[in-house]
Amino acid sequence: MKRIKAVAAILLMLAIVFVSMGSLTFRRADRQKDLLFSADRVIADIRAISGSHHSIMHPEARSDVRMYLYDRLRDMGGKPEILEYDSIPCKFGGTMDIADVYCRFDPRGGEASGTYLLLVAHLDSRFPEVTPHGDTVCSYGAADDGYGLGVVLELVRGALTYAGEWCQGVKVLFTDAEEHELDGIRCALERDNHIFDGVGLAVNVEARGVRGPALLFETSGGNAALMDFYTGYARFPYTYSLTSTVYGMMPNSTDFSYLSPLFPGFNFSVIDNLHYYHTDKDCYENISPKSIAHYGIQLEPMLREYLTSAEYASPDCFRSEEDMTVFSVPGLHTFSFTRTGYYLLNAGVLVLFVLTLAVYAAFGRIRFGNVLFNALWILIAGILTAAVATGVMYAAAGIAGVPFSFTALKYMSWDWVPVVVMLVIMSAAYIAFFVSKVRKSDIFVFEHLLGLVLLLIVLSAVLLFTVGENFFLLFPALCAVAGLLLHVVLYMNVFSMPALLLAEMACLPFLYNLYVALTAGAAGVVLFLTFLYLIILVSLTRCFMFQRR
Repeated sequence: MKRIKAVAAILLMLAIVFVSMGSLTFRRADRQKDLLFSADRVIADIRAISGSHHSIMHPEARSDVRMYLYDRLRDMGGKPEILEYDSIPCKFGGTMDIADVYCRFDPRGGEASGTYLLLVAHLDSRFPEVTPHGDTVCSYGAADDGYGLGVVLELVRGALTYAGEWCQGVKVLFTDAEEHELDGIRCALERDNHIFDGVGLAVNVEARGVRGPALLFETSGGNAALMDFYTGYARFPYTYSLTSTVYGMMPNSTDFSYLSPLFPGFNFSVIDNLHYYHTDKDCYENISPKSIAHYGIQLEPMLREYLTSAEYASPDCFRSEEDMTVFSVPGLHTFSFTRTGYYLLNAGVLVLFVLTLAVYAAFGRIRFGNVLFNALWILIAGILTAAVATGVMYAAAGIAGVPFSFTALKYMSWDWVPVVVMLVIMSAAYIAFFVSKVRKSDIFVFEHLLGLVLLLIVLSAVLLFTVGENFFLLFPALCAVAGLLLHVVLYMNVFSMPALLLAEMACLPFLYNLYVALTAGAAGVVLFLTFLYLIILVSLTRCFMFQRR
């Protein structure tokens, strides 16, 4: 029986790896018969756009891309305009001329509200960069921002097929010189502000890498109505409100940085991986059709709802004073909470933990002192693990001749090797330690796991009252304490497995997204969280395998 359980546990955990990492997240929009979005048409546009470098250092090629976009919008029946801005200071010396492409599409027949959806992407690719090894690389802009340009064109094409049903209109803005101080969007706001009249919702489409899910990584402030709309209409939504909080603390910026204080809106991007970002690897040969489709499968239903419903006639319909806490568990659900609701959830997890602690103590399966000791031990071990991982990556960066950075360790192509090695060593060492402990004491697993939950709750409280986000600690804590509470009931140990799988479903994609977003320089943070999650997986597997009578 134990062997059968062991095999079942391994197979289920492997299956969840595939589910949580995209098997149910990526669906070709082309295969959704009711969606007006074709990834293949986007790919055709990207092929034309990314044929050559088109940065601010390549004015002729950039002009070709601009005219290609102009012609595509004109062929759709629009009357595009070229918004020219001259004598823009260039950080490389002198001045430069730039030009955005703007087009407005109004409803055909019926009553128009005078409110518009604004779709934004930038038409320039990244200018040449010198690597730490002295090489010069220059992006072809296939993903950044060929994805955005192609997706916007395809969304407009699809929406125009039902333009007679529109209540709101569409405005398209392809900005120039986004890669250079966001000059295109800044100039449009300063010199052609009238084009933004009536905008009730702004959507910016970006790319930080070439693959992975199309993540809703940023919204404008007061996003309660926006998140309700997104989770209600986007198919296979993928978002963490935490990323908006973190992104706001970082020096990065996109066109949305200028738009978000002015209009309610969304910022979408793939984030995997940095080695393909702003380099010559951002080319047509490396694009991901699945990622392109994921933009469409989320955005097309949202556009259709927004454009055809009179509910959104007011430009202020998405303005709110409240922010939502939202996080996706790929393959399961996207959870959203009001601020009050999220505080109540945190309180509920705390109450559940206290109840579980009391039940285990009443049954004589734990000692409070040992629970506290385990919490402290896990914290110290996790901090040491993070310190060692950071030191290893610092040394690895030095060996590779790359400047170390916690958030942008770029141009070190084998960065994953030391991370994987450290993960294997850490996992093997911990499992050996765990097995030796449970052989000496059956109650170790309960004291150990409850100690972890105590630590997670304390860390969650700190994050809740500082940054307002803690789902990546709270959700696994909830899974662990639920599994423990069910386990204490005779013959209910089988329910430890669903709790384990839910924790794995939520934690694995979050860890991966954290790694690809922050790069291997943040291996210390990644391994610290992995260590905490590993304890949950191993402990709940033990609970599933054995029922203490």
